[in-house]
Amino acid sequence: MMASPDAHQDVLFLFTEVFANGGIQRFNQTILDAFGRLGIRCRVLSLNDSTPAIAKSLKNNGHATISGFGGNRWRFAQAVLREVMRNRYEWVLIGHVNFLVLSMSILALRRLHAPRTMLISHGIEVWSGIAGMRRHAMRRVDRILCVSHYTRRRILEQAPALTADRLVIFPNALADTWASVAPTPFGRPLPSRFILSVTRLEPGDRYKGIATVIEAFSMLADESMHYYVIGHGRDLPFLELVAERCCVRERVHFVRGVSDSELIALYQKCAAFVLPSGKEGFGIVFLEAMFFGAPVIAAREKGAMDVVRDGDTGISVPFGDVIAVKQAIEALVSDSALCERLRAAGRLLVTDGGPFTFARFTSRCAEVFGIDQTVGA
Repeated sequence: MMASPDAHQDVLFLFTEVFANGGIQRFNQTILDAFGRLGIRCRVLSLNDSTPAIAKSLKNNGHATISGFGGNRWRFAQAVLREVMRNRYEWVLIGHVNFLVLSMSILALRRLHAPRTMLISHGIEVWSGIAGMRRHAMRRVDRILCVSHYTRRRILEQAPALTADRLVIFPNALADTWASVAPTPFGRPLPSRFILSVTRLEPGDRYKGIATVIEAFSMLADESMHYYVIGHGRDLPFLELVAERCCVRERVHFVRGVSDSELIALYQKCAAFVLPSGKEGFGIVFLEAMFFGAPVIAAREKGAMDVVRDGDTGISVPFGDVIAVKQAIEALVSDSALCERLRAAGRLLVTDGGPFTFARFTSRCAEVFGIDQTVGA
């Protein structure tokens, strides 16, 4: 049903996608859950979600009304225009910088009761290319949420006219739903010791460092160790070739279609979670691994540094350094005291009021949107 002109709504979300795997999608799911916890009504327009995906995945929390457009940009733009002109919102949250110019151009048409605006800046998509119309539109946004300190710094370097107080550090968090997922046995017998990565496997994602891990893995003296890579994509043949040339193809397992409950079992049993990525905007997967007790190895780069502090909450290595990755794996496998200390410190980030818990994320939402937290109590 179409809302009547100037009907009051609370927040309009403009998202790329919600109901799929990926860091941005996980973030979008978490912020919707947080608004549900706060009791705030949300209208969501999602470019890439389809109606069947929404019907299958949407929780009946009574707070979010979601429309998907199956990747149709024209229909999405029409819907944004219709929502802005026919309804009154307190806030419009722009979920990706690619929507910025479109959104601010449409919002400029509404001169009376214009909503305040907020942009979510995740990572690589804002580390370069902020110029021209995009920079002009960014200057008109009321607040910019940056998922990491590195992302904030890169925006200010490209747009120094922005006042620093408008850019708020707003990190991701572990979704509350993980606590209710019961682990189930992995679909096949697991070796006694293995390392784990969870990531996309696309040619454009080689910065994730999977080839580096395979090379490091091949140098380990312990030939009983295995390596599980959870993910799928078009780069799989290349990575299989790397494993073959490193003579470890039989011990490197590429697996797709793993459920969250099976993934929990892998996190809990792995000797180390390894993702030495050079371009993480934040790295929600590190939080998932930490929550389920996996010691983490990451690259000392970009947004990952906000989560994985070397020798404290994990081990960080120089990006692309095969020897450093090998040594980090060996350290965790051979030093049980170090391993347990890192496990415990990592888990504190996502439990007991830690900075990346869902409760803290919900409080940050309330603070930046000016919401009375007693509303959803």
